[in-house]
Parts: sequence; structure tokens; C-alpha cells
Amino acid sequence: MEDGKKIRRMISQGVRYCLLAWAGIFSGTMVAQTQKVVFSRDFSPAEGLVIPQEKPYRDEVCLNGLWDLQCVAVPASWKSGSGIAPELAAPQPDQWEKVKIKIPSAINVNDWGRGSKVGEGTQRPYTPSSVYFPSYPEHWVRARMGWLRRNFRIPADWEQKRVLLHFEAVAGDCVIWVNGNEVCHNFDAHLPFEADVTEYVNRDGENELLVGVRDTKLFDQSHPVYKKMGATYPTGSNTDYLLGIWQDVYLFAVPEIRITDVFVQSWLDKNELKVEVELTNLSSKKANITLNGEVREWINQAGKDILTAPEIKWTLGNTALTMPVTTVVLQKGEKKKVIITQKPDDKLKYWTPDTPELYTLLLTVNGKKQIYDCKATRFGWRQFKIVGDEFQLNGKKIQCFGDIQHPFSAYICSRRFAYAWYQMIKDFGGNAVRPHAQPWPRVYYDLADEMGLMVLDETALFGSSIRLNLEEDITWERSHQHLERLIMRDRNHPSVIGWSAGNEMFAIALLNKPAKEVAAVWDDKLVELTLSAKKYDPTRDFLTLDGDRDMDGRLPVWSKHFSHGLKLEDLPKGLNKPLIVGESGATYYGRPHQLYPFVGEKAYLSYKGRSEALAIDVYQNVKQMAIPYLAYYSPSEVCWFGLEHMNLGYHDFSRLPNLSDGVFAGKAYEEGKPGYQYERIPPYVTTFNPGLDTTLPLYKPLPMFNALKAAFGGGEWAPFKEVKHPVKPACPAPVYTVAYLLGE
Repeated sequence: MEDGKKIRRMISQGVRYCLLAWAGIFSGTMVAQTQKVVFSRDFSPAEGLVIPQEKPYRDEVCLNGLWDLQCVAVPASWKSGSGIAPELAAPQPDQWEKVKIKIPSAINVNDWGRGSKVGEGTQRPYTPSSVYFPSYPEHWVRARMGWLRRNFRIPADWEQKRVLLHFEAVAGDCVIWVNGNEVCHNFDAHLPFEADVTEYVNRDGENELLVGVRDTKLFDQSHPVYKKMGATYPTGSNTDYLLGIWQDVYLFAVPEIRITDVFVQSWLDKNELKVEVELTNLSSKKANITLNGEVREWINQAGKDILTAPEIKWTLGNTALTMPVTTVVLQKGEKKKVIITQKPDDKLKYWTPDTPELYTLLLTVNGKKQIYDCKATRFGWRQFKIVGDEFQLNGKKIQCFGDIQHPFSAYICSRRFAYAWYQMIKDFGGNAVRPHAQPWPRVYYDLADEMGLMVLDETALFGSSIRLNLEEDITWERSHQHLERLIMRDRNHPSVIGWSAGNEMFAIALLNKPAKEVAAVWDDKLVELTLSAKKYDPTRDFLTLDGDRDMDGRLPVWSKHFSHGLKLEDLPKGLNKPLIVGESGATYYGRPHQLYPFVGEKAYLSYKGRSEALAIDVYQNVKQMAIPYLAYYSPSEVCWFGLEHMNLGYHDFSRLPNLSDGVFAGKAYEEGKPGYQYERIPPYVTTFNPGLDTTLPLYKPLPMFNALKAAFGGGEWAPFKEVKHPVKPACPAPVYTVAYLLGE
């Protein structure tokens, strides 16, 4: 093949998912499927954001459920790349779709993975299906603008409360209307936002909620010189074309005098628990209040097996620490920040990957005759620091070994799949994870807290897309807002070790080829963006642009992504700062001649040979580079190339999969329930089976997983032989540009 682009495209679209599975067609392992595979539990266990201890003062109604949808066509006269999106025409009373959409769900969710037409006689028969909602009409996958609508009522006991709308994430430019009034606008596809709608709701009857959405790509601004540029917003990876309400929606009731933000800071080296509390008084009078706080044990009561462990069950235990009482005067309409501190004096247990001890801080706002508010914040007693070239947890050196994952399809919104991924990481001896290239759903950070995985938290500035337009001021404005919102969402998570302000941003200059002085301006702005994290979170030293080294010494860690081969000479010497290799290996791009030095002719013969070559590469990198020298190391990616893809709900290998295959929902659809309620999980979209198909294990290891497990466990991996085969010359010019392999 002339270059690697077609190979990479085929791999990313899913051909890699199927090579091993299709082998069964010709190897005689045909198993007839006699009945539909049905899963009788929640596909995505979830809970609301208001916990029972807050309920007397705060409340919520989950607005997930069946919504009306109206797709709006992009005018034929609109020109792309202008930076000006087409106007979103008002919804028409007779144009609502006959089929309801199940929120949370992107309108085009069935094309998240680019397999929407699988099983319908298309040109891509070997791409896994991405149809999670078979009830949705096919034309929804082409939607670029639209309206979503539902009605709601205000509970009678909310009479004295303020009413907020809360969206966990809406993909696309978003405008919110309540009862004919525009109340909010949002342009960030991955992070939560709220609107106070108290003045717009009808407390005695029905209320109409309208959400208008426009594809973010409609806002692209082309550049006259740098032709690859376009996006003036953080794109993320594999989600920049999604449209609609793809995460939970809530209606909140909150008191007029309340806590609006809490930041718990664990300063172990000072023996100090510091809490920043933001208070707001929206009542008509001055308020004299006292702020009380107690720290209680958070006890996980979930089960231990793969079905019950991801299901949420917890309680609060004994009071471990009491915070000092603070008196505050809040004027009418005033917002004020209060700081309270306490010395734990060994009363709190450390959070570590091996002992993920958690606590909940309950803060109450008390008046003379009543309690106004109660706010709960979960946290862990731990401290991450950089000391010289060491990364430290609780005063001791720690090395982070983990995995990354691109959000390739809608299964990522399920807590079950998140749990399975994390369990796999722990099984090979890892203790870290980077939910890659964008903020992921909140569940990933909650589970990392609970399971003991250290998280490198990353923005949606995905430089590898090459699309970011760094010449537009609005790009930088949105990027700063995006990083701030990410930190404000996640800074109380004890699992979060630091902030990655972007991924492989060097690629934009590399492929757009600006003048050096232009690239230098971009670099200056990237450094400024990254270091701005300290403004919102002074507790974490780990700040990086993952894969972009240390930006000429200006960032506190050195981070690079390595290709195949052991390249110890590429590690800098004497930097006196932690060294990070956030991605390593030829998983995505490696052609047989590149992998030949690891396994010889086997690299040409089968996927098994390729997989063994990848494993040998990662094994020697762990043993000879990661363990001796690095503070953080991750291959790219164990969850896709270290495991077989799962034939969930598909066992008749005498035919290709179709829309009758997969694992289907066995529970009736429920209104007002947090979490995704998929209709179907297709086969081969993932390498994990979190108990959905009883005929399959949790995962099936390939050589890379086994190599990592041996390397991190201190043992030897039997297939590893340090034989360096001579490098073969590249293949001659191809006769055929595409080849398909079935069977062995």
C-alpha cells in the first residue's frame, strides 16, 4: 500500500475487531445460536447527584426518558468553513418525529463507531455494528441540527426552593428554552452546565423544555494558509460529530441560602485538611449563618463479582473528623468564599491504589431557627507531589503504570464497561489510567476513586486530530474555559493525579508547517493554558501536554509518546523532573516490515504474529525503560490490542453478524432513571464482557496483556526472546490497494 493511511483508517473503523472472530468461519468452530441473548439487569447502573443526606434540603428529578425530536436541515446555501454556523430555525409544530428519542442518547448515536449500516447490505460488512438503539430511524445518523423537547412539572414540596436545570453533557452548540424563554447557552460537548430557571417555571402546571443543538463542526473556521485547521473548540476524539443530549439531565431544587461550591484539599505534609466553601445568599434578607462540617467514612457495599461490583451500593459510616464551626454574614445577593481547616492528626486513613479509603464531608448551613442547606463532597486523604525527578504519593515514590482508551462507541457510557476496563488494568498489575483525549463521563472518575486507579485527567484538546485552529482567538478562549470547567468538575477526586491540557499538540505544527515564529506563539499560548490549571487547583503539581515533552523546560514533567522499539537514548538526562511515556508501541500503525525485527516472518503470517510482536515490544519497554526510569508509563492501548474483541450475543459463525445479534435489554424502559438504557450492545464493539453474555469470560488476553502481567509482576514472559531480526526493506509497490483476510 502506498502509505499507512488506508491501513489506519481500516483499523480505526473496525477491521481489527474481526480478524480473529472470522477465523471461526473456516476453522470449524461453528456454534449455532438458538435464542436471543438478553441481559436482565441494568446495562449502565447509575445514581443521581443528590445523596440521601442532602435530601431534606436539596432534591432532584431526573429528566432522562422519552423526548420529542425534530431534525432541522442545514440550508443548501450555507458554506462550510466560514466560522458562522447556519441559524437554527424554530421548531415546527407538525415536524416532530414519530419515534421518541431515549435521553441520554446522541441523536446520531447509532453512527458512533461508524457502523450504523451494518447488517443492512452495505459496503462495510466487516465493520462492527454501532446500532445501540434499533428503534431509531436510520436518517437520524445524518442529523446536524435539531430540537429536543419534553414537558415537566415542579413537585409541590419545592415551593420554597430555587429550580435549576443541570445537563451532564450536550454534544454540539446548545441553547435551552423554558416556556418560551431562552435561559442558557452552552458550547462544550463534554462537561456539565446549569441554568437557574426559577423565574421561568410554572409551579402549578406543565412546563415546556426545549433544547436546540447544532453540530460543532458547523462552526469550523478554515484558515487560508493552514489548510488542515478548522475547529475553534476542543474537539475530543471520536465524539466531535455527535449531536444531542448524550449524558444525564436533572432538575434540581436548592435552597436560596446555600453552598454553591466545595473544594477539599488534603495537605498531608502540613497535617491540614483545608476546605474552600463558596456560599450564596439569594434570599431577600441578610443572613447570619454558621457553617458546620463532619467527615464520615464512605463505605462501599457493592458486591464482589462482575455483575454486582459495578452496581452502586454504599453507606456513610462513623464520623472520623469534625470541622471547626465558622460564623458567616451573607448580605442579600452576596456570594462569599470561606476557608475552614482542621488537623486530622492520624484520624483519616490514606487513599492509595491498594487501599482506596474514601470519606464524605457533610457541610451544613445553619441559621438561628433552621438548617438552610447540606452539601456532601466525597474525597480521599492523600497528597500527590513532585520531588525532583520523583512522583510521590503520601510522601513516598510511586510509579504509574496504566492504559489509555479512545471513546470509540456508545458502550463507554456504561459503568459496567468502565468497571471491566479498570479491573483488566489491575489484573495486569497496573494502577493508573488516562481516559483519553477528552473529559469522559463522571462515572470513570468515581470508579477510579473506589477501585484505586490514579487518573491523568485530560481535556478535549486533541492535537492528533490536526483540526484545531490555533490562529483564532476564540479557540484559546474556549480552551481556557474548557480546562477550568474540567478542573472544577474533577478536582475533589482523590484518584486524579494531575491535568493534561491536551494531547499531541505538536502534531498541529508538524503537519501544518507554520514558520518557526508562528509555532513559537502557539507554544507560548499552550504553556500559558497548561500552567493556568494552578489557578483552580494548587494541590496538583502534575501538569502536562501529553506527548509534547516539557515545552522547552517550561512544564513540570517531561512527556513523550514513543513509537515501536526500545529507544532509551530518547530519554533526556539530568532534567530533575519526572519522565512520562504516555503512549508506546506500534499498535495503530505497525506494518509487517516494521514489526519484523521482533518476530521475523511471523509478522507477515497472521494477526497472532503481529500481536506477539507488539507484546515483545511492550515487554522490553516495561522491563528496560518504564520500571527503571519512568514516573508514568502506558502502552497504546492494552484494552484494544491486548485483548480479543468480544462476539457479544453472536455465536453462529456460519454467517456474518446482523442486527439480530448482540445482547438485548431484558428490562423494560424506565422514565426518569439515571444512566444509559441501551436497547442493544452489538458484537465486536468492545473487548470486554462485563457479565452480559454468560458464554464468554470478562476478557480474553492476547500476548500484550500476558507480557505486561509478567513484566509488572516481576516474572519472565515465556515467549519473549531478545532476537533482533534484520530489518526488512519496505514492500514493493502494491498490485492491490486493499486486501481482506478471512480465517487463518
